[in-house]
Amino acid sequence: MYYTKKIPLVSLIIVASSQITLASDKKAGLPQLDFDTYPSLIFWSIISLVIGYFLMAYLVTPQIKSIINLRETNIQNDLIKAKTSNEESEKIKNEVSKNQAEIKLNSQTLINEALLETKKLLDKSEKKVSEKIELRITKAEHKINETKDNVISEILNNAEDLTKDIVQKFTSIKPLNQDIKKTVDTVSKNILMEK
Repeated sequence: MYYTKKIPLVSLIIVASSQITLASDKKAGLPQLDFDTYPSLIFWSIISLVIGYFLMAYLVTPQIKSIINLRETNIQNDLIKAKTSNEESEKIKNEVSKNQAEIKLNSQTLINEALLETKKLLDKSEKKVSEKIELRITKAEHKINETKDNVISEILNNAEDLTKDIVQKFTSIKPLNQDIKKTVDTVSKNILMEK
């Protein structure tokens, strides 16, 4: 479309330039001061202005206008894209902060549950351990008491034998086993009572 408008304008410029070269060959001097050249100068000035106007009106100005319109459209599109991107980023930011809050709450809940379960397990383990220790202590006490009883009875038996031997060595009396046993039992009870 632009080429069809350019061809007649270019041909008009070529014709005008050839007329100017013919006029310059006739006289020497300044053509501005020669009144014979005024009508042709006025004619070509008008033609040049009309050609310039049409070139500007139909070639240059529409291209500038289309470039400005395209630029304005691009700017508007970029602004719309920036606005939608900003809205999307705000949505994503809000979702991320919401997800972080949920994750923090869930993790805190899990930690609390784990602590409670651990405390329960520790309490159970502690109870089991204390029960085992108590059982071992009672067994040990029972064993100690049995050993103590055995040791005491053995000491008493030995005491009876020793007493019988001492009495026989230092005296000529032959003591009876029952009397020695009674005496040792009475003395041992008194001694054990004092402790």
